[in-house]
Amino acid sequence: MRRVLIMVLVCVFNAGRAADLTSLTDSALANDAKLKSAEATWHAEIEKEPQGRAGLLPRVTLQQSNYRNGVRVPGMSYPGYSTNGFTLSLTQPVFRWDAWETYQQGKLSVIEANLALAQAKQDLLLRVSQAYFAALGAQDDVELSRKHRKAVAEQLALATRRFSLGDATVVDVNEAQAGFDSAQADEIAAHSQLDEKYAALQKIVGSPVTRVDGMRDGFNIPPVDPPDADPWIDAAADANYHVRQRQVALEIAERERSKARAGDYPSISLVGNVNHGNAAYVNGQSNFNTGGNRGTSSALGIQITIPLIDGLMTRSRVREAAALREKAEHDLDDARRSAELEAHEAWLGVTRGLAKIDALKTAVKSAAIALRSNQTGYRVGVRVNADVLSAQDKLYSARRDLAKARQETLVQGLRLKASAARLERTDIESLNALLASNSDAERPVQNSNAGE
Repeated sequence: MRRVLIMVLVCVFNAGRAADLTSLTDSALANDAKLKSAEATWHAEIEKEPQGRAGLLPRVTLQQSNYRNGVRVPGMSYPGYSTNGFTLSLTQPVFRWDAWETYQQGKLSVIEANLALAQAKQDLLLRVSQAYFAALGAQDDVELSRKHRKAVAEQLALATRRFSLGDATVVDVNEAQAGFDSAQADEIAAHSQLDEKYAALQKIVGSPVTRVDGMRDGFNIPPVDPPDADPWIDAAADANYHVRQRQVALEIAERERSKARAGDYPSISLVGNVNHGNAAYVNGQSNFNTGGNRGTSSALGIQITIPLIDGLMTRSRVREAAALREKAEHDLDDARRSAELEAHEAWLGVTRGLAKIDALKTAVKSAAIALRSNQTGYRVGVRVNADVLSAQDKLYSARRDLAKARQETLVQGLRLKASAARLERTDIESLNALLASNSDAERPVQNSNAGE
């Protein structure tokens, strides 16, 4: 009973804690269905190398035969007889160009499978980070909308009190009530968005998510290193996982064209066999007087097969392989251009995001000063209630935009590294250091209809 109680308390304690990015990443690596699918595909693809190598290795077969034979010749009578025995056969390719190219394609397929798995892991790191910051953004929206509603509620109370004293008009009260209703609707919508973002994050990590850690106070997003776009674009054009996979696909297509030409080449194999059985079996059933004798025959030699006419099949296959190789070239070119574009867009997202963050920090300070000025002006009668409500809306929007800009800039930084195949778990750990399990991050999500 005591053990059960401890387990329940641990579960309750963990349920009340905000999850950090690193722990959620570990959960995603262990539970994400897309990554598991990619790993299963990898296990299947790496088998192409031993399958291709098998075409170059000796093949040994054993065939057991047991027949009851009857012979009928007009005007003559022969008794039935049996042929029984086994044949042991050996085939060792000496020169088979198509088999050699298949083996080389198998090795390239393993390289491609490794790149695909690395791409899947990197995509998971990016997906879980995007889902995390989307949840954090929704979480911040809930908190900001709650504070905005409280501020508008205070303004409504002030307008109502001043109206009762004759210092304000009913218009002030109605405007404040409309502002409060709008703020309450925003909070309800923010809660709905938060539930959706938590569910999206839960789908990736495979466990319930109720809160995520927020950002440390006063943190600064590190600048891009290197700061110029060209090094990132060049790195993406060479190192991007999609580009490298298309490079391997081009090599496989080239091997396929070479393999198609093998239809015109001779094939040479070392062949041998051993036959053991009764006399009729060993002699190819030509000796009807089998008796009870058993014997063994064997043969070993070189078998050369020279293609002469195949209905122009080889010519067609060569043209097909050449067209597929050309397609692989275009796919590589498209992948390289896409990687360059992705790197450039991410670089712009980070650099412009950093500039936007600085501007929004100033905007938040200015909006806060403007709100205090309007509140003071309203109290002394030089500002109307609508001015205060407008200033509150501007401050709320500026704070929300600042939080969103920070989260988007961090995600763009991850995308920039991913475009050059440089996104690793250590980057997630470094990013996690910017997060803090503080009181704001661990605040419980309140019902939007509950009073404060």
